[in-house]
Amino acid sequence: MGMTENVMEKPSLGCKVEDIKGCRKRLYIEVPFEETVPEREKIVLDFAKKAKVAGFRVGKAPKEVVEKIYKKEIDRKTENELLKLVYEKAIKAHNIEVVALIDLENVRYQPGEPFSFSAIVDTKPDFVLPKYTDIPVPKEDTEIKPEEIDQAIESIMESKATFVDVHGRTVANGDFVVVSYVGTLDNQPLAKLLPTAGVMAKGENQWILIKEGVFLPGFTDQLIGMEAGQSKTFAISFPEDWFLEPLRGKVVTYTVQLHAIKSKILPVLSDELTQEVAGLNKKEFMEAIEKSIKQSKESQARSRQKLKIIDYLLSSSDFSLPESEIEKEAEWLFRKVVVDMQQKGTPLAVLEEKKDEIYSKALIQARRKTKLHFLLEEIAKKENISVTKDDLAMAIHNQAIKLRMEPKQFLKKLPSEELNAIVNEVFNQKVLDFLLEKAKIEN
Repeated sequence: MGMTENVMEKPSLGCKVEDIKGCRKRLYIEVPFEETVPEREKIVLDFAKKAKVAGFRVGKAPKEVVEKIYKKEIDRKTENELLKLVYEKAIKAHNIEVVALIDLENVRYQPGEPFSFSAIVDTKPDFVLPKYTDIPVPKEDTEIKPEEIDQAIESIMESKATFVDVHGRTVANGDFVVVSYVGTLDNQPLAKLLPTAGVMAKGENQWILIKEGVFLPGFTDQLIGMEAGQSKTFAISFPEDWFLEPLRGKVVTYTVQLHAIKSKILPVLSDELTQEVAGLNKKEFMEAIEKSIKQSKESQARSRQKLKIIDYLLSSSDFSLPESEIEKEAEWLFRKVVVDMQQKGTPLAVLEEKKDEIYSKALIQARRKTKLHFLLEEIAKKENISVTKDDLAMAIHNQAIKLRMEPKQFLKKLPSEELNAIVNEVFNQKVLDFLLEKAKIEN
């Protein structure tokens, strides 16, 4: 009989559980020496089959000789194998739901003596579910307003806009301008003093919308009234809370050359345009827009109602959470935010400056997500809710469509962490859909 069967069947395995803090526990585990013998014998035989011993052909040396020569290696491998086998047996025999093995301590393997060690683990939280049916959620208004249709059409028209050069007048609000500029700080080029400043330091043939709050503080105001071909030098005072720390409170001098003034021309909504945009005539296009807005508003309404359910669940229960799960989730969220910011062109200096703030926010979000996960998991267990292959296939298909990729290609390039995130999101939404069906909708 092998050690796996032996350990799994013997009732003599000892395991004492000590609460450390919250969901963290220390398990004191011990198994009698005689139950470790079969595993050691199996390892000795394995060594004997492969051992090279002087005077014997490979695999023909007596077992006792092999055991004597390779004692240290055999002891080490036996200890490692016993750790895995006995640990798994202990948590199963004592119904300990471990979410993470944190550390192994005081491992003691000595032939002739009991095998013992302690394991520090994080376990699933123990809690009582709050009442999760008839959760009060507000009725949402999904009526479409005429201005919403106008805004949607205007947005599509914007994507088909053309730009024409403006002659005979100066820059005004709402114009686009094409400019080249250089910034200096203390008579030194800003690009040289602060390479991470990017477009804040200089720009060539840069398009800028003349609108309050666009680009650098007060920059566009200085361009109003300029003529195409004109140059101008002016100073910009950066606020004390500017996102790039080296520029906070600094006064930068900019020399700007205005190359052109551009005016945006929107197309006229016609059958020809809607046919080009969507393959529909104007009437069909308007109907499709209205249907799309309706679906969007209904989806947003359900999302807001689900947020109310989430807030209710989180505020209606209080229990300890496994810190290792929170840390793992926070690390993933932190990396995701940093990658997103990098892809949007955020300078490395800014990321370095903001990393503590980003991680603090990730930690808060991770704690909320971890708590919600255990609540929804317990509800799913009680209501027999699970993610099916069809659920997952649909989610992957939808994600692939958004990225204009084939689902198989998308799945092939998907990191395991991202796939796990999709599975978790599908699971969460499935349980929340169930809770919304059972909710009490109030006016």
